[in-house]
Amino acid sequence: MPPPPPAVPDAAPVPARVGVRAAKQARSQRKHQALLDAGRTLLATHDLPSLSVAQVAAAAGVAVGSFYTRFEDKNAWFAELCREAGAAAFADLQQLLASAAMQRAGAARQVALLMQWLVQVHRAHQGIFRAAVSDPARTHLYWGPLMRLNDQVVDRVYARLGPELGAVPARQRRRRMDFAFQMVFSTLVNAVLHDGGPVRLHDAALARELARCFLAAVGVPAAVRPAAA
Repeated sequence: MPPPPPAVPDAAPVPARVGVRAAKQARSQRKHQALLDAGRTLLATHDLPSLSVAQVAAAAGVAVGSFYTRFEDKNAWFAELCREAGAAAFADLQQLLASAAMQRAGAARQVALLMQWLVQVHRAHQGIFRAAVSDPARTHLYWGPLMRLNDQVVDRVYARLGPELGAVPARQRRRRMDFAFQMVFSTLVNAVLHDGGPVRLHDAALARELARCFLAAVGVPAAVRPAAA
């Protein structure tokens, strides 16, 4: 009998919030959140290097001084935006894994649901993810927390799906799943950055095609894969 998959924590690790001053009062918390929400909106149409603190503050309806009361600089602000996006995504994953739909689904359907979730995460945070990898001089400041989120996703999904890959030799299961996720994340990052197709980020077929490739990579028998559309 193969050993059980390793236990995974109930929450993603939270990196130190360097350069972020905690908002304690409700009014200050609202301004803090408004600055993050403004960034999420602006980064859908602006690149990070050209986006100014003044633009962010104006979109949030606060003074530039209020920005610097809460964030040391734009790097700290964007790192906090990445942290918040990652925490929200992980919370959604927790909810999905605990859902009745996942509990009663077989391996193929679970993968389909997971790919739908991953595609939606990259659509919802496209501007943030694009900014995190588009500035070579600063990528190291932002991409680390998002990569840690990726690792947590793989760990949690392997804990759920690993035992169900009965047709795959036990020693190969984790490696196959790691590679399947490498393929999925690479495809999604490419779509976030370039979106050149043939299946684009907002195409309905993307989650379905990712699920098909994921199942083939981990070795789920064709008989139990989702039917082709």
